[in-house]
Amino acid sequence: MSRLKHAAPSAASPGLAARPAPGAVLEGAPEFTTWPCFDGPVQSGIWAATPGLHRVARDDSTYEQFYILEGEIELTEDGCDTPRRFGAHDLVVIEPGFRGTWRTITPVRKLYFTVRV
Repeated sequence: MSRLKHAAPSAASPGLAARPAPGAVLEGAPEFTTWPCFDGPVQSGIWAATPGLHRVARDDSTYEQFYILEGEIELTEDGCDTPRRFGAHDLVVIEPGFRGTWRTITPVRKLYFTVRV
């Protein structure tokens, strides 16, 4: 069995559509599309979102690292007054237990990796 894996997510495929939980949406009507690549201890794929603001609550055992391919977002952690803005070519890490808001300012597409610890 090969120890080399390859995935070629295609923007031509429809991807997996989703929305934030109904009570989590604060502004707009954000829509998400995911093109998963690998599923296992480390999950990865491409994720896209349309503009809007929603609540985010991460569990206490999952790290997410993502690289923004296009678009702009703003993350605000609960208890922090200043939002953090990220755009194309930024690498971001969300640690376990993060609680706050995610604002998609312009349509965003990111390459993500998650790992449970």
